[in-house]
Amino acid sequence: MTAMTFDTGVRILILILAVAVAAAGVLVMTGVLVREGMSPELRVTLGAVVFLYGIYKFTITWFRRPGRKGQ
Repeated sequence: MTAMTFDTGVRILILILAVAVAAAGVLVMTGVLVREGMSPELRVTLGAVVFLYGIYKFTITWFRRPGRKGQ
């Protein structure tokens, strides 16, 4: 069994957080997290932006080469 390195642990944490952000975006779009005080158009737009950011972060982290730092 191979020991988990610090970089692998951080990468897994980032992937989990990216999925959580994408899920939060879906919850905002559906109105579960934000119910009152926001127009439906703004709620859907904000939720879509948060969802897409989560997907972007997940994709960048998933396909990043392990030896590549800062890019």
